[in-house]
Amino acid sequence: MHLPLFPELKPKVVDPLWFKVSGSASDEAELTQMEQQHQAWLNGICQKDCDLTPIGKTAIETNEEEEEDEEEEDDNEEEEDSSHEEDEDEEVDSYHPAMRFDNNSDVSVDYA
Repeated sequence: MHLPLFPELKPKVVDPLWFKVSGSASDEAELTQMEQQHQAWLNGICQKDCDLTPIGKTAIETNEEEEEDEEEEDDNEEEEDSSHEEDEDEEVDSYHPAMRFDNNSDVSVDYA
């Protein structure tokens, strides 16, 4: 075996320990797989222990509160819709050119 007297001064183009030149790698497929794994991990965190009841409450109390919240949301939506319609009717019906508003009283009317 012949050893050179001086080391080679030119670096290798590609270091085989760092880069795999022979295999064809699909970066998009790898990235998609990583994104799916990450999304599955996030979903697992969301689903973990979601059915546990809070400390100091029973399961019945928690279910009742959820039902009440849903009913209140439905009632609020209905009230908002009806209150907007009533406000529009009042604005049209209650206008009189002689009416003015003072700080001391709600409404004063000048008939002069």
